[in-house]
Amino acid sequence: MGTRGAGTRAASARRDAARPSPRRKPSRGATYSVVVMTAAALMGVGLLAAAAAHAAPKVTDTAGKAGAKSTVRPTASTSASPAAGGAAANPNALPANSGSGSRIVYALGSQRVWLVGADGTTVERTFQVVPGTVAPPADTYSVTTKEPGATGSDNLPIQYVVLFGQRSVGGVNTTFGFDAVANQTGLPAKPTARTGGVRMAQLDAQALFGFATVGTKVTVVN
Repeated sequence: MGTRGAGTRAASARRDAARPSPRRKPSRGATYSVVVMTAAALMGVGLLAAAAAHAAPKVTDTAGKAGAKSTVRPTASTSASPAAGGAAANPNALPANSGSGSRIVYALGSQRVWLVGADGTTVERTFQVVPGTVAPPADTYSVTTKEPGATGSDNLPIQYVVLFGQRSVGGVNTTFGFDAVANQTGLPAKPTARTGGVRMAQLDAQALFGFATVGTKVTVVN
């Protein structure tokens, strides 16, 4: 009996050792401590973020707002005078005070010609020219003669000749007109012999020849 009882107690001890011990639930005090620590950590992160936001430079969308408000308004007319603020005006614009109605405008300073339509403002064509050695005085003229071909006063063969007036310059009577050097493309070289012919490229001379009629107004401006 003593031996059997001892064996029974040993077997019972082995079963108790093999049986897993029950887990203890965290106390309410421990849970509260975790919550407090988590809240404190979050509060610290929030304070750091607020401090960083306060220290960072503020960026404003000034450029974007300015771009949204700015508008480009079309101008009713163009002018050769400088724009406000010192900005240069369009050099190809029809000169101001260049007359009215259908006309040919020749600007001595910019060495450019405009073919203006019947409404007095529409530029049908504008182009660079090569002035003669004698410039016509600034004034209003009219086309007197059209010739498909001739010889210039500088003895060069010329085409699409449109004569528009005569004036005494330096005591010498000079005939003025528009033309192109025969069989030469592009703008010709500046003439060296005395001539009142205003030279231009072949295609521009053709356009002016077709535009002009006897009596067409020619306005020469400085």
